[in-house]
Amino acid sequence: MATATQATHELMTKKQLAEFLQCSQRQVEILTGKNRLPKPIYLGESSPRWQRSSVLAHLEAVQQ
Repeated sequence: MATATQATHELMTKKQLAEFLQCSQRQVEILTGKNRLPKPIYLGESSPRWQRSSVLAHLEAVQQ
């Protein structure tokens, strides 16, 4: 069972992030390109991942 700390540091795929934000995967790409989302961590050339805690912090900063 994951703890709260593990959940906030979990890595999300583009699909998981799109579901989390309730938008399309293309919109995730657009928002990332416009610095409205943090840059992903690449596990391989085509394996971007976003850290949930970084996304939440970035969204909080954008809203203020």
